[in-house]
Amino acid sequence: MADFAFVEDDELRAKIEDANKLEVDELTVNLTNSAKTQIEEAVIGLKTKNTELIGEKKVAQEALKKFDGVDVEASKLATEFYENHKDQEFLKDGTVEELIEKKTSQLNSDHEVQVTELTGKLSEAVDHGATYQSLFESKVIDDGLRAAAIKQGVRAEAIEDVILRGRGVFSLDDSKQIEARDKEGKLATTEDKKVLNPKNWIEGLKDTSPHYWPDSRGAGASGGSGGSDSDYTVKLAELAAKGDMVGYRALRDKHNKSK
Repeated sequence: MADFAFVEDDELRAKIEDANKLEVDELTVNLTNSAKTQIEEAVIGLKTKNTELIGEKKVAQEALKKFDGVDVEASKLATEFYENHKDQEFLKDGTVEELIEKKTSQLNSDHEVQVTELTGKLSEAVDHGATYQSLFESKVIDDGLRAAAIKQGVRAEAIEDVILRGRGVFSLDDSKQIEARDKEGKLATTEDKKVLNPKNWIEGLKDTSPHYWPDSRGAGASGGSGGSDSDYTVKLAELAAKGDMVGYRALRDKHNKSK
């Protein structure tokens, strides 16, 4: 959860932290449920169609077994083929078996087309599922980096830059927790052998990117933007204290777009 340590009033800070946590939880649940529902609906439909096609294939295979050797069913089929002028050449040549093979081959070909079509739809559903999964993971990682950046006192206008850099470092594990892996697939660590996480990773940026923090700005520049950020923080805290989530999101989005 984000720590708005820069809000001096304890009560306001507690309320804005609660509001931020509720918002992150709400967005995470909505995105997860939406992706899960769409994937499940697509897969259920495809599984049903696949079951139907498998049943049809079994029926066709059972029917083909009746043509093993010469029997009454084979004679009836031969009579029907004889009525088709296009097939008379086979009968004249005495190649009845070739004629039967031709017809059964067509049945198998039609079924293969249906199976290919079904496979394509299933692959498309899987691709869509992967897209939703990627969006969900990006959202979780971005929110974690944003919360850590705010807690570490990163300038508001520099937070998006921190998030962009962090996307290339962090991913989600099987439990949907943020982690970082090295080239060998092992958990990445800091120079003092601590497991790398958004908090200590951002702390490390103070050496390479000190301009992300207010202390690195010149005296002239700190006056103008400092007042703007301060007003924004106060208004954001007031909205959170009132429980006005609509106003809270609107002000935050407007502030981010202006950066």
